[in-house]
Amino acid sequence: MRLNFSSMIEAAKKDYLAKTGHKYLNIKGVMFDMDGVLFDSMPLHAEAWVKTFTQIGIPFTHRQVYLNEGRTGAATIDEQFQIYFNRHSTVEEQQEIYRIKSGIFKQLPKPNLIPGIVDVVQFLADNNIARTVVTGSGESSTLERLEQNFHGLFNRSLIVTALDVKQGKPFPEPYLMGLQKLRLAPNEALVVENAPLGIQAGVAAGVFTIGVNTGILEKSDLETAGANLVFDNMQQLLEALPALISD
Repeated sequence: MRLNFSSMIEAAKKDYLAKTGHKYLNIKGVMFDMDGVLFDSMPLHAEAWVKTFTQIGIPFTHRQVYLNEGRTGAATIDEQFQIYFNRHSTVEEQQEIYRIKSGIFKQLPKPNLIPGIVDVVQFLADNNIARTVVTGSGESSTLERLEQNFHGLFNRSLIVTALDVKQGKPFPEPYLMGLQKLRLAPNEALVVENAPLGIQAGVAAGVFTIGVNTGILEKSDLETAGANLVFDNMQQLLEALPALISD
């Protein structure tokens, strides 16, 4: 059964315009987070982070991983050092801990695609809407799968990763860089996210930000983070896209 999102979308657009001061929303591009939006990789990242932090005596839960998603690995490690060791982590510690985490992650099964995401990206391509990926991850194994699973749908030169920014999500820099690469203004793009920090980054960049709740968090976690719209799955997003990209 197809849902009618028209009234909800129109209300969200009006609210966005009122908050940002833009006179219109004219969507020419979409910026996707990667983990939990393109790939169902968050359960694997959660397992890897929990095992890694356990090795160094830091209690860390799966929910904490989801709440920290989008933050760079270095920032995640440093925050936990401040909480549990009352000091900042060194660059060497960050690199070694992330090396351990990456090693565990690479030993886990390859993540599946998020159900329905290929249809979403293909719809945008068919309607001449630009696409890119803005991720807080630096995992080369997942980035390499983008071309394999989304052949021709993403341009590698437009992608923003943890290695490209100084301040990752929830700061706006990643999405501002994404806008710069797409050569778009904030009111000409959409952000698609699944995590609070990513939503905060999209909102801080002045972009209409959509949350799709693909993980273990509550819908309210995404709403509280400031998402302009929250959907339960990619099928709902696909059904809503025609109204979202129309003038």
